[in-house]
Amino acid sequence: MTASPFPIVDKLFLQELLPHRAPMVMIDCLYDFNEKTVAAGLTVREDNIFVEDDILLEAGIIEHMAQSIALHTGYSFYIQQKTPPIGYLGTIKSISINSFPRVGDKLLTKATILQEFMGVTLVSIETFAGDEQIAQAEIKSVIAS
Repeated sequence: MTASPFPIVDKLFLQELLPHRAPMVMIDCLYDFNEKTVAAGLTVREDNIFVEDDILLEAGIIEHMAQSIALHTGYSFYIQQKTPPIGYLGTIKSISINSFPRVGDKLLTKATILQEFMGVTLVSIETFAGDEQIAQAEIKSVIAS
């Protein structure tokens, strides 16, 4: 039996899976992956560009969610030994942010693919800080052609 490669915390490897570069990288851990789901993490740091008064703002939560989706695509292409495509946030179908994480909080975001068709992916996604669900959304992402 082979050991699971998860969690993956190698920053350089994770950066290869994402189209984002510093200071916009909002992922520091890949906890789990399968064909339909991904679990990604982020420790909220004081130097994060979306942190103000020690709180991660709405834009930071949304960007972390979007990058979690991108991480699913990037890792999927990596295991197929293909170059990850560039994609972008298509639409936010719905979003609810219940509370805002603080510096030092560790976020866990779980995304589940609901539908995929012609480069458009509909994802149900939720973000936790500890045991508390802080946000949930349905997001469409689009692969650039």
